[in-house]
Amino acid sequence: MESGDSLSLTHSLPSLSFEAPLTEEEKTFTQSIRVRAWALTLCACAHAAFYCRLLTAMRCKVLDEAHFPNSWLAKYQILKSNRGSLKIGLLGCGHFGKQLVLSLLQLTHLSAANITVSTRRPETLSVLTDLGIECFYDNKRLATSVDVMFLCCLPSHLLAVSSQIRGSISESCIVYSLITAVPAARLKNLLAHSSIVKPHYSFHKINPWSKVWITGKSPIEALADQEVIEMTSPFKKADLSCVDLKWFEEVLYSVLNFCHLLQVPYGVTLNMVNSLLFSPSEGLEAMDNPVLFTCESFVNATCIQSLSHSSLFPWFDLSSVSRRKTPLTKFFLLHPRLQHPLSFVYRMSMLKTRDPPETDGCCGH
Repeated sequence: MESGDSLSLTHSLPSLSFEAPLTEEEKTFTQSIRVRAWALTLCACAHAAFYCRLLTAMRCKVLDEAHFPNSWLAKYQILKSNRGSLKIGLLGCGHFGKQLVLSLLQLTHLSAANITVSTRRPETLSVLTDLGIECFYDNKRLATSVDVMFLCCLPSHLLAVSSQIRGSISESCIVYSLITAVPAARLKNLLAHSSIVKPHYSFHKINPWSKVWITGKSPIEALADQEVIEMTSPFKKADLSCVDLKWFEEVLYSVLNFCHLLQVPYGVTLNMVNSLLFSPSEGLEAMDNPVLFTCESFVNATCIQSLSHSSLFPWFDLSSVSRRKTPLTKFFLLHPRLQHPLSFVYRMSMLKTRDPPETDGCCGH
């Protein structure tokens, strides 16, 4: 008997199936739970990939700027040698973690050499190690060596994990938490670290997701479909979006923090952000009187008064952004038309296939 033949003996016996004792109502409920879990995986992978692409693009813009103050030329040389490439780490790698790694490889310019994984059972990740990804079990080592650390461990493991890495996370490292039901404020206390991005997901209507789930596609396969990409877009009306727009506020403030570390003057930072998100390119025509980010979009009037031409944006506590109204919150409310260009940037980013770079790194230098 060939492998798997024994399982086929029960194929025509529905009474032995897992869902046999369930009522139709219970079956509908369990299916909705599965659809939500699948949709959560899909959206989390898409948004994580978009974030990595955005942060990488900003790093590359910093490298391309010619006017660097001599006081931080050394930092520029360090960045230059790394060619803008992000170092990504996953802490925890179950089923979702594997999907996330594969999505990052497919939807970004990250190579396997840019990704490391720390998990209690690295020997089970042959599918990743065969791709060239380094997998080990040393959470502290991971926390000290990456630019973005995705927390993918179980909530029940969080206390143990936080005790292992507390105090070891680099100041420049962004902790991107995908642990459900644990708010950013709690993570800040556990990790003694404030650079935390924590998306909040909700699915108001499950029917559109059910239609895609029934096809049996993996997240990567589904995200090759332009209609599915549009479904995952964060830049839609609140009752249609799967993620709170606060997530994008955290993303933008984390970009400003990155520029703060490299001593980029706030005016240069604003120009680069606006150029990255609103410059006409790849089929996007220039908007009439486009609404661009200004200093007031990110900081209050008191802070603006203290800024000089060479000043930096202040360092932002990302864990506070998710639970407080910020100048950026007001800016998005006043300018809902921003959703159109941002949605376009998101779609174009997700539709790009990952072509092997001609040179090492991701900036083409």
